Amino acid sequence: MKKGLIKAAAIAAVSVMAVSALTGCGKSDKLVMGTNAAFPPFEFTTSEGLVGEFDGIDVAIANNIAKSMDKELEVADMEFDGLIAAVSTGKVDMVAAGMTANDERRQSVDFSDTYFTASQVMVVAPDNADITTAEDLKNDKTVGVVLGYTGDSIVTDNLQLAEDKIVRANRGLDIVQDVKNGKLDAVVIDSATGKALAENNGLKVIEDAEAFEAEEYAIAVKKGNTELLEKINTVLAEMKANGEIDALAVQYNQ
Repeated sequence: MKKGLIKAAAIAAVSVMAVSALTGCGKSDKLVMGTNAAFPPFEFTTSEGLVGEFDGIDVAIANNIAKSMDKELEVADMEFDGLIAAVSTGKVDMVAAGMTANDERRQSVDFSDTYFTASQVMVVAPDNADITTAEDLKNDKTVGVVLGYTGDSIVTDNLQLAEDKIVRANRGLDIVQDVKNGKLDAVVIDSATGKALAENNGLKVIEDAEAFEAEEYAIAVKKGNTELLEKINTVLAEMKANGEIDALAVQYNQ
C-alpha cells in the first residue's frame, strides 16, 4: 500500500474510533440514574421491579424523567458514598438516592428542586427501654449507620460518639439486621427507610424532633448541567402539582 493510502486509512480508522467512542459515552438513548438500591421505599431490588430488578419512589420518579426525554432509564447501583463522584465524572447522568441536598454536597454537584422531606430516626429492638432520645445513645451504646448517610454525620459530628461505638455499613438492610441480631443497640437512619426496615424486621422506631432536623431530598446532576436540571425540575413540578409524588409515597409505604 502506498504511503498516502496508509495515511488516509489511518485517519479514517481514527475517525471511526472517535465516532464509536462518542456514541458509547453519550448513551443518547438512555438516562443513567446512579443510586444505592438498599434504601426502601425509595430504591430497592425485587424480582419484578419497575426497571429491571429496581423499584421504589426514586426509580418511579426517574423513570418519568427518562420518558419525558424519550429515553430509557438505566439504573447503576453502587455504594452511596461513591455517588457524588459518579455523577461528577459523568459515570451516571444523575443521582436519585434519597439524597439530602446540603451545602457540602452542593460544592460538588447541582441539585434539583426538592421532592421529599425527611428526618432521622432510631431503630431499636422492640423491648429496648434504654433509648428514648438521641442523647441516650451517648450512654455507652453501640450505634450503626450507613456510610455517607446523614445518620453517619449526626452520630459522628453532632452527638460526637466515640469511633469504637460507631459501626458503619454500606446498606441499611444489613445494619438494621445487626440490631435484630443483638449486635447493635440502635441504628440512626432516614425516617421513611427506618420505618420500612423496622416494620419488616419486627423492630421499633424512636423519633426525636429536637435532635433530628428535617432534611430535603433532591436529585443531583453534574455541576453546570443546566439542561438536564431544567428537565428534571419540570417533571418534579408536574408530579408535585398532580399529586403523583404523594401517591408514590403512599404506594411504596404500604
